[in-house]
Amino acid sequence: MTVVYGVTWVGGRLQIAKQLRGSIPDDQLWDCSAYVVGEVFRALRQSFAKARGIQDWLSASSRKVSLAQRPMEWVTPLGLPVVQPYHKMYQKSVSTQLQGLNMRVAWNPSYPPDTRKQKNAMPPNFVHSLDSTHMMLTALHAHRAGISFVAVHDSYWTHACFVDTMNRICREQFVTLHNEPILSDLAQFLEHKFGDLTYRDNSLEKRKRIQKCKFRDPFPTIGDLELNQVLDSTSFFS
Repeated sequence: MTVVYGVTWVGGRLQIAKQLRGSIPDDQLWDCSAYVVGEVFRALRQSFAKARGIQDWLSASSRKVSLAQRPMEWVTPLGLPVVQPYHKMYQKSVSTQLQGLNMRVAWNPSYPPDTRKQKNAMPPNFVHSLDSTHMMLTALHAHRAGISFVAVHDSYWTHACFVDTMNRICREQFVTLHNEPILSDLAQFLEHKFGDLTYRDNSLEKRKRIQKCKFRDPFPTIGDLELNQVLDSTSFFS
């Protein structure tokens, strides 16, 4: 589950090792968990290729913006601006008559972006911003329908007599939201906001390291899911 939240190979191995502990000898735990996490990542990339492609594109786009010394930002379909507040932390030395201390200074907007955190956080944060948009749309249409509605993140509640109505509204607003060209709109926003910036990519050959921020090369392709099936499916989300 944590793959969509940007879990790394190291984090995935630790999760699997926790599940394997007690089932195999401790001296085999590292090798076995390392093997399993590799197979899990490979299987997920094959089974959910397009979803992983979108996730990779979101991470790569955020990395470019961060290397250009700007925090990643976007605007939700409801017009809410979002800025990722991940900046580098610095150590500050404090000398006293008794001792010297090295203190980690909390992030400050004036500090350069933390590229790793900006990149890893982009896919889950962007999806959460869409989830919040869906929640707000559901709340607005529930109000218009005259029914009670309460939510905490992705838990939606109403009185028992209104469950069927909320169920219909929730599904309809999901379909409406995700029929929008969300990724194209994001790419257009990024091109307008950051398209004139350049960044230095030290992973490339020296003569190619200075790059311009481009967000459509490559651009992810979406699948062929018929969203209207959500309206009649037995399960939607839980």
